[in-house]
Amino acid sequence: MKFTSSSQAEALARVKTHPYQATSFYLDTDKSQQSLKAINAAYKGLLNQARLKLETKDLSRELRKSLLDDLDRIAQFCTNRLNAWKSPGLAVFCCSASNFWQELELPHGPRNRLVQDFDFYTRPLYSILEKFKKLCAFLVNRREACWYEIHMGDIRLLDSLNSDVPKKVKKGGFEGYESKRIERHIEALLLEHFKKAAQKTFEILKQNHFDWLFLGCDDQFYPQLEPLFHSYVKDKLKGRIKARPGTETSRVLQECLDLEDRLKREEEASLVKTFVGELERGGRAVAGLADTLRKLNSHEVRHLLITHNFSKPGRVCPGCHGLFLNEEVCPVCKVKTEPAVDVVDEAIEFALNKNIHLTQVSSPTRLEHYGNIGAFLKFKPQK
Repeated sequence: MKFTSSSQAEALARVKTHPYQATSFYLDTDKSQQSLKAINAAYKGLLNQARLKLETKDLSRELRKSLLDDLDRIAQFCTNRLNAWKSPGLAVFCCSASNFWQELELPHGPRNRLVQDFDFYTRPLYSILEKFKKLCAFLVNRREACWYEIHMGDIRLLDSLNSDVPKKVKKGGFEGYESKRIERHIEALLLEHFKKAAQKTFEILKQNHFDWLFLGCDDQFYPQLEPLFHSYVKDKLKGRIKARPGTETSRVLQECLDLEDRLKREEEASLVKTFVGELERGGRAVAGLADTLRKLNSHEVRHLLITHNFSKPGRVCPGCHGLFLNEEVCPVCKVKTEPAVDVVDEAIEFALNKNIHLTQVSSPTRLEHYGNIGAFLKFKPQK
């Protein structure tokens, strides 16, 4: 099954395997970046490490058997399927005792990881969703227009438009009057073509709920086209590409992915700069894992920032679900906290559940100098 939407990650997050633990397995299978031999070595290493770790844990016989069966099933899957696996990434979620198994084809290679815990480890899925926005590429020239949808590394043609606009003025009549008349007629046809294309762009954006719009057109046409865009279209327009109608689809895709990556990095850099400025002047910001978790627990966070792939073990309160770095006893519930394989992942799920804005920033970033995690706050912290 292909991973294409947040609903798949949310469904996995809702799956409960208690009293048994669940296994989450991520593997970078991008054969354009590494050999099949390296991929095989990576998955075998993960499974061997997991087996050794299970030997040190104090588990019931039933729980241990379920987790070992998970590892055996993953090993068998990789042995049988990796040779023909075409996607850049693989994720497997399973719990043998609960008879649960789901595999996902990922459009981007994740960090190799195997996690066995009471909940499925879904954070890498949300990281991939953040990496791929839903894009619309609008390509137009004086006679044609076409619209593509680009999402999760795939591209498909949505619609196209053809207009009967002559390429150049034919020979005119007496003293050029006929030429001027024909030229005005062609300009009128060209304007009508652009109006139709602009209206169609608005309809497509509204219908498909795109995040960003990329435009491919000649510089000479942009001043005529841009004023025709609805304000909604102007808000979605994020950049221009070199592709035109007739450009090879693979090239359109690559141009859009390259521009998306550059724009995202620029946005992230600007956001981190704003965060650091707010933090250093003692404003509504906090940095570091312990302080950020404390502000999450008190519901003071409005925007959470995390460096990609940053993770730390921690503890979770089984009563109020408070998140902590080291506290053995919850200061609110006064009950013993439970270990969490990755408390940063727990913080991300907390933010998503509470509709707190979340940004995972790609390395290298200035956020790394402030503990790899921080937050914009609702209120200025008390000294």
